[in-house]
Amino acid sequence: MQSARKAALTVIIPAYNDADGLVKVLDELLPKAEEHNWNVIVVNDASTDDTLATLRPYADRISLISNDYTRGYGASIKRGILQADTEWVATMDADGQHRIADLLNMYGMLHERVDALLGARVIGSHAPWMRRPGKWVLQWTANFLAKQHIPDINCGLRIMGRDIMLDLFTVTSDRFSFSTSSTVVLLQLGCRVQFVPVLINARIGKSTVKQMRDGMYAVMLILRLIFLFHPLRVMLPIGLGLIGIALVLFLASLVSDFSAPKTFLLFFLSGLQVFLSALIAAQNSSLRRDFLLQRIRM
Repeated sequence: MQSARKAALTVIIPAYNDADGLVKVLDELLPKAEEHNWNVIVVNDASTDDTLATLRPYADRISLISNDYTRGYGASIKRGILQADTEWVATMDADGQHRIADLLNMYGMLHERVDALLGARVIGSHAPWMRRPGKWVLQWTANFLAKQHIPDINCGLRIMGRDIMLDLFTVTSDRFSFSTSSTVVLLQLGCRVQFVPVLINARIGKSTVKQMRDGMYAVMLILRLIFLFHPLRVMLPIGLGLIGIALVLFLASLVSDFSAPKTFLLFFLSGLQVFLSALIAAQNSSLRRDFLLQRIRM
């Protein structure tokens, strides 16, 4: 979509086998995009359905990127961010779950004192019951490790500063967990994040997300990110716990006939090793965090 005026926002829509949902999404989005002078980029992630044919009637109103092979949800968004030339980039799904009214509301909330506006699904949003236990586990894990309340960790409707996201490419996922990883990273770096209530519709078409596979990947991703930015939150309790067990064994040997010097040494030395490793990891993490903070505040 071309405009004589510089666009204010680029809306990036990653699409993988979303022919059914794209018509509804684009028919609702494009009139508002033209009214507010937004660019729209659709990234076709090597779809095997009629996605490309569905997009042809919109060719003069959108920018189309086609991946030569399936790169993943996050990688597709990153390609859109690279092509965008606006200060702000928005992401929304191609399956009709996100409402244009919520995107307009978020756009109206943009100001210079915010780095990202992230959608937070409210009661009444569509959520398949089979996914609720997995989402709860993921949410609880993120809240526990990050030591802060995160209203919604992986809503795909969001507006973010383009320059900040470019600097965070290396620490955000190329897969479906891009939303999860970018949320955790933005919060861990102390970026100015605001959660905005949004209502989610039922998706159009079949989801490609695999609950067990993608859920476990997301949990491991959160752990890696916490290790990257705050390793003491995970390693310190483990190290102190092992040393605590060693002390209990030692005290037990003093007040009873219980004797397990090898077991005591095993737990104590293991705990000490984890504790010292945690200190080294924390130092490296601090350097990495300072480097990223320096880049995003430039």
